[in-house]
Amino acid sequence: MSFYIIFGTVALSCLVVKGLFLCFIPAKRLPSFFEKTLRYIPGSALSALIAPAIIYTKAGGDFTVSFSRTLAGGLAFIVAMRSQNIFITIFSGLAMLWAFSWIMTS
Repeated sequence: MSFYIIFGTVALSCLVVKGLFLCFIPAKRLPSFFEKTLRYIPGSALSALIAPAIIYTKAGGDFTVSFSRTLAGGLAFIVAMRSQNIFITIFSGLAMLWAFSWIMTS
């Protein structure tokens, strides 16, 4: 029963925080400092989600740095900057990860 109380409290608090933000900001135009700040949120959130998965791997119960993942992620970043295409970036990153993993285990 306490799980449902905690879950409901967290859901309600998130709703209130988002609702307050939407209620007190005018609908026509956000202030310029909000627009500048909000522009960087998607990139930073994506980086925060992807970077640990690329750099660290769990081997034997401990987190270690994966050289093949780091190298493939770096090269995929270069491909992303050059091509500006998400599909080319994903497929080239997967191919490089597969190739580096295969080379380093052989």
